[in-house]
Amino acid sequence: MNNPLISLSVPVYGTESTLPALLDSILEQQPLHESSVREGDFFLTEEASLRSLRSSRFLPIEILIVNDGSPGGSALPKIIKPYKKKFKALGVPLTLLEHRKNLGLVEARRTGAMAASGEWVCCIDSDDILPPEALLNFYKGLLASGNGNLAYAADIIHGKMRLFVPGLDPSDKKAAEKFNAFSKSVQSIHKGFLSGEDVLENFLTKKEHSSFLCAKLFRTRLLQEVYAELPHTFCTMAEDLLLYFFVLLKKPSYYGIDSFVYNYTNDTGITSNTEITSLERWEKACTAASVFTVIFDYLQEHPLDCPRAAEFTPALEKLCLNHAMMNLHHLERVTPSLREEAYKILCDYWGEDYVKRVEKMTK
Repeated sequence: MNNPLISLSVPVYGTESTLPALLDSILEQQPLHESSVREGDFFLTEEASLRSLRSSRFLPIEILIVNDGSPGGSALPKIIKPYKKKFKALGVPLTLLEHRKNLGLVEARRTGAMAASGEWVCCIDSDDILPPEALLNFYKGLLASGNGNLAYAADIIHGKMRLFVPGLDPSDKKAAEKFNAFSKSVQSIHKGFLSGEDVLENFLTKKEHSSFLCAKLFRTRLLQEVYAELPHTFCTMAEDLLLYFFVLLKKPSYYGIDSFVYNYTNDTGITSNTEITSLERWEKACTAASVFTVIFDYLQEHPLDCPRAAEFTPALEKLCLNHAMMNLHHLERVTPSLREEAYKILCDYWGEDYVKRVEKMTK
């Protein structure tokens, strides 16, 4: 396959055990056949394209696995080998890209985007899965956004996520409330079309859709243009916001679809409720500060020149404050013996004066 429509970009760091479930979910995507690809549904104007899709098992995709210097990364070739054969039989390339050392999620996603040959990129975390209808729903969104012509499709297609928290105790009222609030957040989309500055306003001030990179398609050349300008950044927290903000500065077109395209599992990683037992993991949690350093440094040199700029900067400052407060809250989950050193790391990232100010606000 020479011209994939969608590149699936999958960073891996310490998640080798969950990768097979994701790859299985891609293999289980709803097939493209006459009952699901109909001229009346999709406004297809090219009969040759319609015939090609009807005869296909898959949308034209490629899969890019990015080993971000994972401690267990040496196992990836063995894990991937049987899947490469299965996907090859379907005309789907599966490629393994590797970092010699851990560069963080921003750089792992950069590697995937820069290697992509599809027209659009879909960012997927390796501990999540795709629902069976995900790729078909994305395709429907592309066609709907372009009035049936992929050449005119939106730069961003945004669908909904289902949230899963394995082991959630339904009798725990506080946990249930947190789950419901977060579930609503990951399903936050703006239905229909937006363009230009309206996309940034809808996200940043109206808060009608989220910055999660997963559950979105991004036009590849748009991502590559942004990454060409974005400084290299070690970051594993709030990295979605970093990339999405700079994408929206390009004033792209956006189309939200009221369909589920992603299953998000929230029981692993830095944001889970598990105890933080290493300073390495804690430092990764603090890298959210790097996101706002990059954003505010950029805005200092390139002030926003648009009618709503006066609203955007305070909204960004509030986001910054919220993430700093979140880090302070996470500090309570650090092993007590490491907490003093963890606090110093927190101050190194956010600045001691800012941390003290946030502490006063939270008391």
